[in-house]
Amino acid sequence: MFEGVLVSSVILVLKNKQPSIANKFAYSKFYKLKNKDFIKEFTNNIKQPKLYNQSVLDSNEWSFADDLSLSIKAKIESLAIPIIDIEGVSIYRGVTTGFNPAFIIDGQKKSELIQKDEKNKNLIKPLLQGRNIRKWHYNKSDENLLFIPWHFPLNDDTSITGNSSDAEQGLKTEYPVLFRHLSHYREELSNRNQEETGIRYEWYVLQRCAASYHKEFEKDEKIIWGLTADKWAFAYDDQKHYLPSNGYILTSESVPIKLLLALLNSKLLNYYFGFIGIMTAGGAFTLKHSTIQKMPIIVSNSPQQIIAIVDEILLKKKASISADIRDLEWDLNKLIYQLYSLSDDEISIIENS
Repeated sequence: MFEGVLVSSVILVLKNKQPSIANKFAYSKFYKLKNKDFIKEFTNNIKQPKLYNQSVLDSNEWSFADDLSLSIKAKIESLAIPIIDIEGVSIYRGVTTGFNPAFIIDGQKKSELIQKDEKNKNLIKPLLQGRNIRKWHYNKSDENLLFIPWHFPLNDDTSITGNSSDAEQGLKTEYPVLFRHLSHYREELSNRNQEETGIRYEWYVLQRCAASYHKEFEKDEKIIWGLTADKWAFAYDDQKHYLPSNGYILTSESVPIKLLLALLNSKLLNYYFGFIGIMTAGGAFTLKHSTIQKMPIIVSNSPQQIIAIVDEILLKKKASISADIRDLEWDLNKLIYQLYSLSDDEISIIENS
């Protein structure tokens, strides 16, 4: 019936009638089933469906879950503040190149460009991609980003509002090695977004260079993650990595980064994601900006114990990627459950979800 469907699908069976005050309707969830398995599961679930209170539905996301799970969700939200409402905490998207081969270079190419012209060093930034990011830590990468903002090297000239031949001549004169490198890709770069390339900006610059926030990538510490991830994973970065457009960073001027990292990596917020987040058809998390900014955060007045455990986890992962940190994560989750005032029964539901 649904063979070949590649998106998360919803089937609604509706009846046009006035509902009773306490109306409930039946629902069932099916996940990653083949056609023959779906028919079997559907038949079985119709006999014993789950019930959902229609009164719970409103203009927000519809989270199909039992009453107890919905009460846990409501409790979490009543005690916490969404990230978007915490002053001093910001989420940013990575840089869009428009053509990765021109701007993403390996260590050998980096050394070559710097050897030929020392000035190039200031334009080469360490890069991590989503595939490098794991929970708490990241796998080291040999990749680097050529950070060429709009109108470079005249990017500080606010009088330039579009494609600038003076800027191009400046690059050719002041950074001849870099100019030659980018010229190898001139055709591909010029054929990027036709409504903007050569109009709003020059052919050799990044398509979206995070002009208003690129310095956030160079903060002393930040949280990083990929747009899609097969596992729930947020990592700590204190090495000023840049990310491409399929990655995000979180920086904070008000809440300790390691406290936020602990909360985001917790079992509790992984559980909460199930109410507001989207999974791909292949079963990966979609950790987009609009979802993560809704994550409910409680800012502890005494975060030292949580931060101490995070420090220990990071230290172990730095020493060995395969380090066993399950006991430390359990200790951390217990502190976070206490922070959100959850009961033993509520914790049990989250742990077994």
